[in-house]
Amino acid sequence: MTVSTPRPKVTAIIPVYNCAQYVTKAIDSVLAQTYPAHEIIVVDDGSTDGTREALQPYRNSIIYVYQKNAGEPAARNTGIRHAAGEYIAYLDADDLWLPDKLQLQMEYFAAHPECKVVYTDMMTFDSSGILVESVRASRGRIYQSGKIFPYLFRETLFGSGSVVFSKDCCDTVGLFDESFLVGSDYEMWLRMARYFEFGYVDKPLLMYRQHREMSTQTLGQVPQDGMPWQAKVLNRILELYPEIRGELGESFINRRMAVPYVWLGRTWMNRGNHLEARKLFAGAVQRAPWSLRYRLIYLCTFLTPSTVSRVTNLYRKVKSALSSKHQDTDHAKQSSLKHEGMR
Repeated sequence: MTVSTPRPKVTAIIPVYNCAQYVTKAIDSVLAQTYPAHEIIVVDDGSTDGTREALQPYRNSIIYVYQKNAGEPAARNTGIRHAAGEYIAYLDADDLWLPDKLQLQMEYFAAHPECKVVYTDMMTFDSSGILVESVRASRGRIYQSGKIFPYLFRETLFGSGSVVFSKDCCDTVGLFDESFLVGSDYEMWLRMARYFEFGYVDKPLLMYRQHREMSTQTLGQVPQDGMPWQAKVLNRILELYPEIRGELGESFINRRMAVPYVWLGRTWMNRGNHLEARKLFAGAVQRAPWSLRYRLIYLCTFLTPSTVSRVTNLYRKVKSALSSKHQDTDHAKQSSLKHEGMR
């Protein structure tokens, strides 16, 4: 007689704060999974917009946990403490899972028992529909499995809603750092990547919603402790694991650390706040002083917004003209080679 091995239990955790308009759709996407979640824990982080009432019809399908507002990482930690599953899967209240997400990830775990974390590709969407069908393809990247720490340090490869991880990882790395207003998930995945192998499912199984109230568009657009949130995360990781500097090299680290300053500096430039942008671009130049591009961007902060706009438009026109010229040259070469081949 063959005894079937029980399938591992997955706890789906949905932290929610003032997201009544989206959270029920997130729950529906979990309930529609072909690999059913053992439990769905919705952690209400002190919502005041009617979230509790919106969840009332789902009370028989979810475990509802209310706490005073303490921030997203605290809500995620509350979910872990209440979880009964061997595996944890997060879903932000404004995002969605495709129906076969958990199925494909749990199959990956079964085929690769050395992995403790499995992530997937994702798509982005807004109220108008799908914006990007594959974030990986749009970035032109090949995502990695195995020991992915150097790749994850270089860029944020995935959203938290794409991840399933073994709950016992927390015994080694701890819980989410509640001092981060934004980026606690990236900091957690980096800590996990120091110890565990990751697996990648090459399919967009998370639908990542774009809207003005999302944290990356609010808290993520202002400095955290005087620096971009990604820089704060990376600084913390370097403090926890100083050996990284020898592993990756100072040049690699400095280039990576400069990038968040440029991204956030551009945001403030676009808002017309050149003074704040100048501080951020100065941070990029400080970390990558050899970069002529960063120095030029820094100098642009001393120009008026209208002048910057004219310079930007001129740059785009010149770049477009050069690109067209190169394409014409390539076509001429191909035509010439084809003609020679016909002789």
